[in-house]
Amino acid sequence: MNAELLMLLGGGTAFALTLHWVRSRELGERHALGWILAATVALLCGLFPHTLMELADASRLSYPTAALFVALGAGYLFAFAVSVALTRLHRRCVRLLQVVALLEHRLKQLEGMRADGAAGGRPAGTLPPAE
Repeated sequence: MNAELLMLLGGGTAFALTLHWVRSRELGERHALGWILAATVALLCGLFPHTLMELADASRLSYPTAALFVALGAGYLFAFAVSVALTRLHRRCVRLLQVVALLEHRLKQLEGMRADGAAGGRPAGTLPPAE
């Protein structure tokens, strides 16, 4: 099996798997675009190997080196995009946890004041003003 056929089969399989995972809701559309792009590059390299050979000749690289460079470059870009998305989600989770903690603290304060109010100070149905 030569490299062109392997890229063609790999790209077609990756394309089909990506569409399957998007349809079954196991992969979000945002991440699917990167995988579809990678599958498309592999398919194009498999369908038009002469284009990759011309790019390899123009950059003074051998064909296997150029194919490896394209594959690693696509993998790097996609991994970087996923890292950025994970960083954003982490920051959002931290912010949401902080908001929940503040709300729980405020709720405990209000429940404590309500219990104190029922005991004698403030009427049970009234709450103090927000700080």
